[in-house]
Amino acid sequence: MGKAGSKIAPEVMTDLRANTEFSDQEILDWYKGFQKDCPSGKLSVEEFKKMYGNIFPVGDASKFSAHVFRTFDANGDGTIDFREFICALSVTSRGKLEQKLKWAFTMYDL
Repeated sequence: MGKAGSKIAPEVMTDLRANTEFSDQEILDWYKGFQKDCPSGKLSVEEFKKMYGNIFPVGDASKFSAHVFRTFDANGDGTIDFREFICALSVTSRGKLEQKLKWAFTMYDL
């Protein structure tokens, strides 16, 4: 997935098509935004908490955002890459009820 502004490799796009509910154009749009916000291609827990705090400015969202981050970080490497981000976003925004429940229980499985 390379440098900021680069295209998504065909094999990556094939994988994302198969594992998300987003159209090709939506995937490309999300990728462009992710690369803009995360030029390294990775989102750290601190960056995630900051972004999450901007979305939910009332109260302290740091503990909750840490749980959300852990759930997005599917491979457990301490960062969220674009694939992890878009797959989690797909489940939470367009997934079937069963997928959403599984995701939610994973988030609260401490």
